[in-house]
Amino acid sequence: MKNLIIIIGTILLGVIIVNTMVLGESDTSLQGAAQNVVEQGVNSINSMEIGG
Repeated sequence: MKNLIIIIGTILLGVIIVNTMVLGESDTSLQGAAQNVVEQGVNSINSMEIGG
């Protein structure tokens, strides 16, 4: 019974970590950080004068 409680607790903790770090909408999540990197890259490319 004790092992079952530990397993369930570990699974719940994993779900909480994945939801906050990977799938979250804030700037501290991986998704938010990746979005910021993409936006900075797009802005850098748009600011270049190519073929001018």
